[in-house]
Amino acid sequence: MAKGVREREFQNRMIQWSLPMGWGFTAGRQLPRETTQTVVTGQLRDAIVRLNPGVIDGFDVDAVVEEIVATVNAVEGGLVRANEQVSHLLRGRKEFRDTDGVWHALKVIDFEHPAANTLVVSDEVTITVPGKTSRRFDLVYWVNGLPLVVVEVKSPTAKSGWADAAREINDVYATEYPWFFTPNVFAVASDGLKLRFGAAGAPTNLWQPFRSTADDENLSGQVDVQRSVELLMSPATILDMLANFALFDTTGGGTDKKYLPRYPQMEAAHLIHERVLEGGAKGLIWHHQGSGKTLLMVFAASLLLADTRTDSPTIILLSDRTQLVRQTSGVFTSAMGDAYFHQPATSAELRALLADDVRGVISTTVHKFADAGKDLSTRDNIIVLVDEAHRTQSARSKSLAGQMRAALPHAKFFGMTGTPVRNLATDTFALFGEETDPGRVLHRYSVSRSLLDEATVPVMLDPHPVAFEIDDQELQAQFDQFADDFDLDDPDREILSRKFGRLTSVFANPERIHAVCQDIVDHYLAGAYRNGLKAQVVTFNRELAVAYTNKINKLLGGLEASQVLAEVGKHDQITAEVNISVSDSKDEDAAMRPFRLSEAEEEEQKRRFLTPDDPLCFLVVTAKLMTGFDAPNEGVLYLDKPLKAHNLFQTITRPNRTWVSPNGFVKTSGVVVDYIGLAEEVQRAVADPTAKGAGKGGGFVTDLSELIAEFRTTFARIEDLLADVNGLDLTVHGYESVRAINVFLDATPGAAEVFSKDFRLLARLYPLINTDKRITKYRDGFALFGSVYTTLFKKSSDEERKERLAELGPMVLEIINVHVHSFSVVASQEEPLVLDAQGIAILKELLALVSPKPDDGEDKTPPSAAEILDHIKAALDKGVEPGSAKYTALAERIKRLRDRIIQNSQDALGFLSEALRVARAIVDAQKHPDEAVVVLDDDHVGVLSRIIHDHSPPGLTVTEKNLAEEIDQVVTRTLAQSWDNADARNRGVRRATATVFRHYTLKPVGEPYDSTVAYIEAHYLVD
Repeated sequence: MAKGVREREFQNRMIQWSLPMGWGFTAGRQLPRETTQTVVTGQLRDAIVRLNPGVIDGFDVDAVVEEIVATVNAVEGGLVRANEQVSHLLRGRKEFRDTDGVWHALKVIDFEHPAANTLVVSDEVTITVPGKTSRRFDLVYWVNGLPLVVVEVKSPTAKSGWADAAREINDVYATEYPWFFTPNVFAVASDGLKLRFGAAGAPTNLWQPFRSTADDENLSGQVDVQRSVELLMSPATILDMLANFALFDTTGGGTDKKYLPRYPQMEAAHLIHERVLEGGAKGLIWHHQGSGKTLLMVFAASLLLADTRTDSPTIILLSDRTQLVRQTSGVFTSAMGDAYFHQPATSAELRALLADDVRGVISTTVHKFADAGKDLSTRDNIIVLVDEAHRTQSARSKSLAGQMRAALPHAKFFGMTGTPVRNLATDTFALFGEETDPGRVLHRYSVSRSLLDEATVPVMLDPHPVAFEIDDQELQAQFDQFADDFDLDDPDREILSRKFGRLTSVFANPERIHAVCQDIVDHYLAGAYRNGLKAQVVTFNRELAVAYTNKINKLLGGLEASQVLAEVGKHDQITAEVNISVSDSKDEDAAMRPFRLSEAEEEEQKRRFLTPDDPLCFLVVTAKLMTGFDAPNEGVLYLDKPLKAHNLFQTITRPNRTWVSPNGFVKTSGVVVDYIGLAEEVQRAVADPTAKGAGKGGGFVTDLSELIAEFRTTFARIEDLLADVNGLDLTVHGYESVRAINVFLDATPGAAEVFSKDFRLLARLYPLINTDKRITKYRDGFALFGSVYTTLFKKSSDEERKERLAELGPMVLEIINVHVHSFSVVASQEEPLVLDAQGIAILKELLALVSPKPDDGEDKTPPSAAEILDHIKAALDKGVEPGSAKYTALAERIKRLRDRIIQNSQDALGFLSEALRVARAIVDAQKHPDEAVVVLDDDHVGVLSRIIHDHSPPGLTVTEKNLAEEIDQVVTRTLAQSWDNADARNRGVRRATATVFRHYTLKPVGEPYDSTVAYIEAHYLVD
């Protein structure tokens, strides 16, 4: 790979940061290996001899090395399985036969004393085999001759970022040379501003930063990367990861997986392990919801089981739902076999396992401890890891948790929660927290750290209040008349009033159901669906869950929905399904029984929801799947149920998981659409119960309206900054608009810096709010500003570009690229005009009009359309006053011609004829500079027609051109009447335009009214 100076410089810095940790440097070309070899066999041989004294004398060491190399180079079962087999070998769990035929486990790596190993970091490591393209790894970290870590770096000043480096590892290196990655613990990708590590081949959204919760969470840029290298590339960390935290699920029934820990999981698992070894009885782990607490339990359990000092413990993974830990059961069976993992189906089976002193892992629910009795097992090396520790856990002896503690009186209890509760009924801190721990918390991973690490995404609260009117007096009168008609006495009236006067009646109103479901469908199809995201709907009760599902499916089958589906082109039809708790008891409501799902059916439903291309796009629930359901592709949750405290917190975290779609869309936020008006309740729910004057959840939940208000304010500041740019039209993304702004910014001291700062804020806000209708009218302007920012970015010095990249990150650049119009492709893609005799005659007349020296050479290659327009534009700039009405109108006509060649749809003769008309208009304008001509030819009507057509208002009963002509006539007449008063002209034009809109039953608010008035103000109102 060709490298720039800065990329090599950063590569060298990583080496320099690594040397103090015990790594020795050997250049890749100087390693004692052939480029076809994965292993530095000499270093491996020396390590085996050194680490196995007293045993190795009975071995043919070269044969052992050959067997290890053969294992490393074998990848027939796929990279994950091969990686698992080699990891097993490196952990010293593979036995080798000596010359006497006796089997021994040999130590390949010394995990207890990292410095006892041969530690080498190399740059520019080449790998090749005959018939394949040779590849070169930027950095490789070798332990005893085995490549445990591969690093790919990008320049801090290049447009490509860490994700490009990660994709290069996955799609090129690990694909073409998988055997080089069978010993791999993890791979590292960095652009000098961010560093991420992950399992080779894993999707980029699973690559994580590596930091420390003890550090300042605001570290960023190169300082953050250096700290990450010091923490992650420490030999002790790499070997700890290999020995204790690299886990696999290769049990079949799905895709083989390798699990690597996030740094808070690693920290917390070690603290649990240390607490157990110290004889401690409990600890509280408080990690933000969605940051991987279930997997943390798996890592902690694995660490405890592997340590002989724990004396073969029993680890109980406890949840309040049977499905919660099932997805990780394969990790244990892969690592230890079925004999060490138990999932009792009944309470009796659980009691039998504990009474028989079974060792290993027991995955169960707290409900199975009901009536377990006292002293079921009195061992003190039973360790209970409780997921969602704030639920079903209390100190009351008769509670399920109380019965579990009575059955296991000497067990150690560690609680994992994202929402610890402290109230009169439950105190998670007192139940699980050790008094000596700060705040009674053993380990804390905060909301803010989770967001900064991009382990989770922020949640936007988007209020959609459902308004309705009620006439209390009329309602009461009708109820009284009803009661009188049926001769109801007061007790009967009271019963009916209580039953049907509750909130349920309001939610069940058919009109309300229709209004909410229509809004859900419209909102989803406008945003989340287009990005491949799915949705969850939370309803007031089971009956409404069914009603909402039916209504949503009906709306999804309608014409408007089908048009959106056809436009996106992914599905012919999408559906909603209900998921509610339905018992099999005889007392169950008969109407609900058809919706009961078996365990297998529910798992299949969730699988389809998690599959991006499956048409199941909505899950409608009321209680189930509101907690503990991990769906990274859920982008929006529609909340139509009053909730409080931790139940509300758990529910609104459903969309906060990270996700990257198969086509590359990066989920940057989740959305909760709130139909209840829960903003204040949400802020109470996310508040830290241990903090005085707790704030708004550390930035986890933000009111979308606040972000939109901030976007509008920032946009307005940029508009004010550019107010003196002559003839600027924010709906035009072309070269002229960008050039005009750049000229202004270059000529105005400090303006470029102010513009860049405000645009970076817009770019950070835009992906969070871009589907909201309230910012539709800003999209063109945002794209234009993005074009300007891109040109500024390209002109920046290397240091300035580095600083901006540090602020924006790759995400912002992607946003800019998506929304910037390609105004630079015209000259490179357009072919010269092919002309006949008539065309050449027109061309000669055209060039004579706009060029001081007409070109008489008919046999020469004719100019391109772009060159013709450049001639015309130069004549306009030279002969017509910039900013005048004539200049504005003629520039608009030139812009329209340029749009035609960008679209590559012009007819040569037609293009020349139109260009000639524009050129003549320019000549006329030059000859009559004082003539008050505001509208030239048909320009204004054409532009207004396009504006009206682009926004396609519903209910339009006239063609766009007719409406535009009437607006043009009314506005022109109004201007003539108020020619001497600018303020009166402005107000009059707005009123006149509004009158025309009302005449055609169109609202004089929103689009296309806003764009129409904006155009009129820019192109008609001239002082």
